[in-house]
Amino acid sequence: MPFYRYAARYVAGDEGNDHYSIRSLVPFSVENEKNKYFVHCCYTTEKDDASSVYVVSFGYERDWPEKVEGPKSNDRFGVCYVMSGRGYFNGMPVHSGQFFFSHPYETHTIEEDPSDPMEYYYISVAGKGTVELMRDLGFLSIPKVSDFRFGDTVAELIGNALYRVPSNVDYEIYFYGVFMQLMAYHRKENRSAINNATKLDKYAYYKKAVTFIHECILDGITAADVAQHLHISPSYLRAIFSEFCQYSVRELIIRKKMDCAMNYMICDDYTVERVSRLLGYEDYNQFSKIFKKYTGMSPLAYKKAHANEKVRNDSSQTMGAEY
Repeated sequence: MPFYRYAARYVAGDEGNDHYSIRSLVPFSVENEKNKYFVHCCYTTEKDDASSVYVVSFGYERDWPEKVEGPKSNDRFGVCYVMSGRGYFNGMPVHSGQFFFSHPYETHTIEEDPSDPMEYYYISVAGKGTVELMRDLGFLSIPKVSDFRFGDTVAELIGNALYRVPSNVDYEIYFYGVFMQLMAYHRKENRSAINNATKLDKYAYYKKAVTFIHECILDGITAADVAQHLHISPSYLRAIFSEFCQYSVRELIIRKKMDCAMNYMICDDYTVERVSRLLGYEDYNQFSKIFKKYTGMSPLAYKKAHANEKVRNDSSQTMGAEY
């Protein structure tokens, strides 16, 4: 049988006192308290790991200015709907009328704007089918912070489940129904957002990605790092590169590394082994294999063949024209 719990934390706005209340199977209204306190409340269900998708928690929060939640990660897919106020999700500004979401096991941080703390509803799910469901709903192809236009529906669905849950219902089915109703709205809006994304918007992401790769090539970056820097999903980044670049993100990073390697190796101060380590290759054999595939020569042969060349002034310009 699912475990169903109500939990509320009240933080007095002027007194700074914390008050906790936990009720099992006793939903009750905190509408009056919401006017006086910052409130956190949620319901949770528990399922075994074999379940496809199930609701873990949902609730309402109106937070205090200094609150910072995270960094943290868990096995859940969570969506937060900002009803008022401002804040930051992983450093990205977010405000009223926007939602933000986190992937399972993705590290994330939520921070309040001290001058205008957020009020939001949230819902999170877990289970082995979660990622596939996210993909079907379009969450793998949109920015992590997006606008939404069904705020009244969010307040009604989650608010009813929090404060006015019907009696004698199967809580597991009822909560999952709330989630799927919300996702029906997302499916429509997410697809619209994907279809309406202009080529100029995508190209702006592409330009930022290339610039980031140029500037951070010696930091051991990966394609996932590029997506995180741009605050977009890896699948959306792959789609962008397939449209504007003849190489994948990973291939472009490797080509940039090899361009840098060629420049460093014509300098007497850099041994082949030092260049390998500088570019993040602890395994010299792996570096040598990739370099030969890229240039047609082994690193040592390349260095000997270009021993008399002068060092180019700025290795960051070696890519020349955009790929």
